[in-house]
Amino acid sequence: YDVIDAVLEEQAHNPAGAAKAIDQLQVKTQEEEWPKILQAYARCVRIVRGQDEVLSVDADLFVERAEKRLYEAILKAQGIQRPPGSVEHFFQVFEPLVPHITVFFDEVLVMDEDPSLRNNRLGLLTQVVHLADGVADLSKLEGF
Repeated sequence: YDVIDAVLEEQAHNPAGAAKAIDQLQVKTQEEEWPKILQAYARCVRIVRGQDEVLSVDADLFVERAEKRLYEAILKAQGIQRPPGSVEHFFQVFEPLVPHITVFFDEVLVMDEDPSLRNNRLGLLTQVVHLADGVADLSKLEGF
């Protein structure tokens, strides 16, 4: 039920695409690495949840190496053309981000006292979250 809810949240307008995405996501959730993948995504969502304004990212404001690496990985992921709604293609671009997300949270204080650094870091994580737009709302999945 959670897989269905997650996909329908983003793809209810396309029943055929949603059915395919549900099958793909169900398979993905059974993989051994799934908890690690979901946790990386969930960390990003949880920290940016409730942000009303769209925060931009300024690469000149990066202080930590982990910020730069995550940003480079995000740009690479965003540059890959994906069929709309494809769970398979979403994870092909998201999974390479997982190690960068982990290092980012281990080494970077997102909620820095400096508002420009904080907002830049939140903007970076928002870009990660938006990679799933049109695919599935992964926050509806068990274990999120």
